[in-house]
Amino acid sequence: MFDLAEVAAEDRTGWSAAARSARVLELLEVQEQVRAEVIRCVGEWDADLAWAADGARSPASWLVRHARTTAAEARELVRAGRLVQSNTATAKALTAGDISSSHVAIAARAARHVEDVYAEHEDVILDAARALSAQDFRTAAAHWRSIADDVVGREPPEHRFDRRHLTITDAFDDMAMIDGLVSRDTAARLGAQLDVIEPPDPADGPISPRPLGVRRADAFERWVDDGDTPSVTVFAIADIDSLEQRMPADLTTGRCEIVGEGSVSLATMQRLLCDCSVSRVLMRGTSVVLDLGRATPVVSESQRRALAVRDGGCTEPGCDAPPQWCDAHHKVHWTRGGPTDLDNLELRCRRHHVAAHRNRRGPPASLAA
Repeated sequence: MFDLAEVAAEDRTGWSAAARSARVLELLEVQEQVRAEVIRCVGEWDADLAWAADGARSPASWLVRHARTTAAEARELVRAGRLVQSNTATAKALTAGDISSSHVAIAARAARHVEDVYAEHEDVILDAARALSAQDFRTAAAHWRSIADDVVGREPPEHRFDRRHLTITDAFDDMAMIDGLVSRDTAARLGAQLDVIEPPDPADGPISPRPLGVRRADAFERWVDDGDTPSVTVFAIADIDSLEQRMPADLTTGRCEIVGEGSVSLATMQRLLCDCSVSRVLMRGTSVVLDLGRATPVVSESQRRALAVRDGGCTEPGCDAPPQWCDAHHKVHWTRGGPTDLDNLELRCRRHHVAAHRNRRGPPASLAA
């Protein structure tokens, strides 16, 4: 039995390079065994919908709340668990140690949105995984995915249509990654429109011509900013320390973000502030009247902003719905004497808002019909 407490307490001063390397490999082997078992366990847990027992919106959101993991890591773990749970041969190969948890994670990422094609090619994929290191298998899996996309392309049109998706994922360095699957004619029209907005740069210009991908990214930003698109509103929050470029004493209190999307750089925040409406929400003192008492059950825009800052999204444990998906909910209903004050308000996504009212008793007898 491997005793982690004993290993953590050992004095490795004076160990040789060989001894240190052996210990690293030993720990990695134990980690691999644990990771493999976690994947299998998560697959069973997800299939049983155990994560929904306490009201969580998804298995990934449950893991983020209850485990020390990021949303991206949680989603990857759930995908790996589902792959193993749904494909017997993959589960057996992982259990036997023929493939590693890293192989499974790579395969699950490649199989995203084409899981049924993975099932058809499972033996071929596993043969490659057994023969290749995880690093080399990444290339093989990417090649398989391109083949899978070709297979999908030969499916009936209604099947291909069901695979459509567009995902916007946060990345580091104040950037986001856009990934999706749309019809080929839609992609062609989009590419043509972007090329009209940002045509190829002259080869003999003062700066080197931009690559196609960079040029289209610039065109997409111009289209969103200046094109004939509906006007939209986003909420951005910044605390005084961040705007003044002071490091806060407590990082959990610092805010420089687009509500519901994540942190942005100070430069981005300053750019947004150049051309937008600005409202202050003071956590101490009063700049905007936030407490309206019994005057009305309608939540004001200033209160909505304050709730977005305070709650950050749905307040139901296990739910990670962002503020823009939420309703303002009276904890004590207005018809039962509850005021429209911040202390009596909370954000709840539509699902959990409905659930809260379903579980609540009716209005006072004096108001009942």
